[in-house]
Amino acid sequence: MIIYEVNCLVDDEIADDYREWQKGHVAQMLGEEGFESAEIMNLVDDDRLVERPFSQGISVRYRVKNQQALDHYLNQRASMFWQQRSDRFGKQFSVYRRVLKE
Repeated sequence: MIIYEVNCLVDDEIADDYREWQKGHVAQMLGEEGFESAEIMNLVDDDRLVERPFSQGISVRYRVKNQQALDHYLNQRASMFWQQRSDRFGKQFSVYRRVLKE
């Protein structure tokens, strides 16, 4: 099992819209092969929030079946999803990711 964590720092003025969009995005992600579940959480304490004043943090942790499924997503599908987010929210957010293994 792989945990694919996507942390988003979003400007305060778009935070509500972003959270609403995030729900649909997570549903799309769960349609990707190997993505089994997800949880959306608020980032409460994160050094990067301090570096981006007037923003809020949202973290999504996806459980992915294996490294092969994650690699397929990252190599074949991720750029499309990243572009959708950029098209909608421009530069009003930043994202960083982590991969964790049990």
